[in-house]
Amino acid sequence: MRMRSQLRERCRNRKSVAAAIVACTALFAGQALYSNAQTATVTLSPGANIQSAVAANPSGTTFILQPGVYRMQSVIPKDGDVFIGQTGADLNGSQVLTNWVRSGSYWTSTGAPALNTPFGPASEYCADATTGCAYPQDLYLNNKPLVHKLSLPITSGQWYFDYTNDVIYMADNPAGQTVELSVTKQAFRGYVNNVKVQNLVVEKYAVPLLLGAISPYGSNWIINFNGVRLNHGAGIKAGSGQPGADYEIIWNNSVHDNGEEGIAVCCGTGTLVAYNTISNNDFAYVLSEFGGGKIAGTTNAQVINNTYTNNNGVGLWGDVHATGTIFSGNTVTGSQLEGIRYEISHYGTISNNTLRYNGQYQGSGACNAGREIHLAASDHTTVFGNQITSNCSGIQIDQDSRNAAVYDSVTDNVTTYPGSTRLFFRIGGKDPLKPSTLFDPASHNYFDYNTYHFSSPSMLTLQNWIWAGTAGPNSPLNWSDWQAAGEDIHGTAD
Repeated sequence: MRMRSQLRERCRNRKSVAAAIVACTALFAGQALYSNAQTATVTLSPGANIQSAVAANPSGTTFILQPGVYRMQSVIPKDGDVFIGQTGADLNGSQVLTNWVRSGSYWTSTGAPALNTPFGPASEYCADATTGCAYPQDLYLNNKPLVHKLSLPITSGQWYFDYTNDVIYMADNPAGQTVELSVTKQAFRGYVNNVKVQNLVVEKYAVPLLLGAISPYGSNWIINFNGVRLNHGAGIKAGSGQPGADYEIIWNNSVHDNGEEGIAVCCGTGTLVAYNTISNNDFAYVLSEFGGGKIAGTTNAQVINNTYTNNNGVGLWGDVHATGTIFSGNTVTGSQLEGIRYEISHYGTISNNTLRYNGQYQGSGACNAGREIHLAASDHTTVFGNQITSNCSGIQIDQDSRNAAVYDSVTDNVTTYPGSTRLFFRIGGKDPLKPSTLFDPASHNYFDYNTYHFSSPSMLTLQNWIWAGTAGPNSPLNWSDWQAAGEDIHGTAD
């Protein structure tokens, strides 16, 4: 136990990122052994009721799930329970719909469970206010989620649920195809500790926004080697705003094509998110938490060596007074908004990540409001050793009335810009407050030792940077002006 305590302290030590990664890996291995000290093993086959098996066995039981589909299962474990899937074990939160009837130009189905309470108004939570993104249910045609519309008419690829009369409408002919409606809210959840969920497919759960298909509310859960996909809210969400969800380990999962976000952590201390692949999330075009996943309200969370690809929103997002967070060794590409955002948070370390072509609309490639790395009203945060290739932006610090940006440093990063026009979002800092304090030397915010590669030396004459220059706060600057303003005085640009 003393060794585990020492590893945990090293894992939480933000001053040495490399040591933290080694320690967190060792902590994972040790905790896995600790959690596997079980009292019994029970083997389940498809058709078994997993929750009934949990109720019938003592805490600390290992449940082996044989291959096959376990449909509409929702599990609240006991302390120390372990759930291990054999290859092909699939927890599916949907119901297959077969009672389709032709009705004019549509196909209709009745009698399915209607989860008809939205998280909030579509105008606030949905990119398209005509869609039902705030409702937890999805309709899947051959494993592809259809667009949930709030009214008729609909066209191919869309569906509508008349909740008043309990009628589902679909424009596509269901003959010879598999149609599923998500009806079960979550696969695993509970205020219990030392649970392991391993090697399972978890899919098509009707997860409300801001919750996860796998949602530990207790501490010391290990969630590893799972495929988590096609759930409406988040794939995995540790804490979900509940107190006491500490030291979760979310390790080596594939989390993709979920309706809102991939892996999120809300609150708690010491959670580790490592070696996961998080891709193509936010299929429902939700506007709350959306994209790869948000790390919010946490203390000493570690997010290391993950791959974030083509998420429809922010790739990796720290928010709401996350403190002591380490984002290191991650690869973040193709995010529609920021690659990495650290927002109204404190004492973060963003190091040795690779970011490519974030802040672009998927499909058109047009630049939008995203930066590759964005410190948004955060303080005491270091950004170093990152490798950035971008068509649109680089690294930017800003502040607003929510929190003062102080002691933020951006050093030893390499940014490559292949374009031939001014950066869509300038590198540097913005401060809308009056009087401006972000650029005050007393705030200790600075850029230095960074390297910039451009497609042409003429790019150095363009105003690709922004800081406090001769024209005052928020001055657009070329390279010479940027250095004259005291930034990157040891940096290079070519």
